Amino acid sequence: MASFKKITSDQMNQTQKKIRGNVSSMLDFLNQCLVEPNTELSEVYINEMYSIFANAIEEYGKLVYMKSLTLDSENKYEVNYRHKFRDHTTKYHLALTELPKSINDLFEAGFTKMPMNILNVDLDNEGNPTWIAFDVDVNTLRKCVIDFRDHIN
Repeated sequence: MASFKKITSDQMNQTQKKIRGNVSSMLDFLNQCLVEPNTELSEVYINEMYSIFANAIEEYGKLVYMKSLTLDSENKYEVNYRHKFRDHTTKYHLALTELPKSINDLFEAGFTKMPMNILNVDLDNEGNPTWIAFDVDVNTLRKCVIDFRDHIN
């Protein structure tokens, strides 16, 4: 895997358009799932929605990174593919610097535990299988989805 990739202006525009579409699609899906404030949702569904939300944040961070690039002397964009475009922590950090405060509040502890792990099985101290525990409140998640959608629209 190359560390850097050079792309044209057209490729940059296409990439940004695809990323924006991907983020919007995830947020639209979550908005539909969370539309009824008084609906009881199982913890599994909430965790799945949280995981999709975390993925939307990461993709948005990728968009922030791409927008920060400038044309070089060859009239191309040099993408730091391995350490920026694909790095989870970098993309979360970039996204959270631009997104509303409510979204930052959802991730008070930062990203020391990757939010995607919410759907994964772990081993406890005695070696027994367990879910990775996150405390996700559906009303907070709903507000964050709304705030995120408002921010990108």
